[in-house]
Amino acid sequence: MIRFTMMPGEDGDCLLLEYGDDTVRRRILVDGGRAGTYPRIKPVLAETGGRIDVLVVTHVDQDHILGVLAMLKDHDKPVTFGDVWFNGYQHLLNAEAFGAADGEQLGTALVQQKLPWNAAFGGHSIEVGHPPVWFPDGSAVEVLSPDRSQLQGLIPIWAKECARHGLIPGRRPDEIPAVPGFEHFGSAVDVDQLAATVFQPDTSRTNLSSIGLLFEFAGKRIILTGDADDRRLVESLRPRAKAAGGRLHVDILKVAHHGSDHNLSKDLLDLIDCDHYLISTSGTRHAHPDEVAMARILKYGRRQKELVFNYRSRAALWDVRTLKHRFGYTVRAPADQQSDGFIRVDL
Repeated sequence: MIRFTMMPGEDGDCLLLEYGDDTVRRRILVDGGRAGTYPRIKPVLAETGGRIDVLVVTHVDQDHILGVLAMLKDHDKPVTFGDVWFNGYQHLLNAEAFGAADGEQLGTALVQQKLPWNAAFGGHSIEVGHPPVWFPDGSAVEVLSPDRSQLQGLIPIWAKECARHGLIPGRRPDEIPAVPGFEHFGSAVDVDQLAATVFQPDTSRTNLSSIGLLFEFAGKRIILTGDADDRRLVESLRPRAKAAGGRLHVDILKVAHHGSDHNLSKDLLDLIDCDHYLISTSGTRHAHPDEVAMARILKYGRRQKELVFNYRSRAALWDVRTLKHRFGYTVRAPADQQSDGFIRVDL
């Protein structure tokens, strides 16, 4: 059994991976979305049996971390954690001691609650070059990003970025005004022209530090990207694709940075043969996914593919018969307002 659920992270990520058999079932929770995410997912977490094997916090952006902070502040949280994967300030320095960001809330909470922190990596940073992490059930997780230079690149602006993203105790998160989304697509959309747009990579230092993982179990593969750097993902995946004959078969790609055109290139799409492309966002703040990124998936993704959205409004933009027929894809999204934000893929 492998079950991947996108949960209501608003414009961010909150993902639950469950897998195993009748005797052992493991769970990996990736990010926590916005602060408002936690009240909606708390009942779901309560149904897991009380344990999350690994909590992954990919990076410090608000739309990934605020829900985690809300969960850790809850004295009545329904789960415990076998390990927490997160690169704090000391991991940027590749050092054991805490540095200038001692007060940063997540690191403080992990220490105060005596939670295991990067235990699978010996307490060190999570970065490219570590051997894959193997679990007793045969599942494995390989680090695709970040690399050492990307972690070090965040050091000069760590304190500034922590403040800007609400990680200083007592500071309220900045609310970014909503951006009106695109309200219509159809035969008038020039997918070929959009897909041909010159790729300009993401330059955000926080996104460049995002943890990206390749999960494998029972012959299935899932790429968990956070907001990771496309170029770093390409470099990490290229040897695997070459060994597979040119393209690596992937069951699920969680599209990086909610479908930003700065985090998904033709180069990456050419390396994978993917069944399901997952878009995690409500689109309320940045109008993600970008039409250029979606056009690249349509044109350069495999011929038969599924686009999976956890918010209906984002799916509606691409649930167009002429486009689906031409580019060979189907669309899946929540059925109603009550389930909006939640969508599940079973492998």
